[in-house]
Amino acid sequence: MATKNTSSSNPRPEKMGDVLNALSSGIAKTAANEPKFEPQHLVPEVPAEPARRLLTEKMLADRWVCSVARLQRWRTVSEGPQYLKIVGKVLYRLKDIEAYEEACLVRKVF
Repeated sequence: MATKNTSSSNPRPEKMGDVLNALSSGIAKTAANEPKFEPQHLVPEVPAEPARRLLTEKMLADRWVCSVARLQRWRTVSEGPQYLKIVGKVLYRLKDIEAYEEACLVRKVF
């Protein structure tokens, strides 16, 4: 007596297509009902780094692309911008640096 093989591991192609169609239509309906995501540009409320009004000699050397030794030498011969000496630490005020830079600006006259 011959028995039919009714194994569920080999579904018929028609039934597999019906399942895939049902899944794809369900996914399409779900996607249509979901709200669209709009990226928001977040602006930081606090600046990344506070504006510095005092610069160390290392910071000034980096700004002017020179050595710290040059700034130290200028101080010994009273050249360069004004500076503060607080508790043995040399500090430059930003407004003094900007004024010195403005005074050193070379303007060509024709």
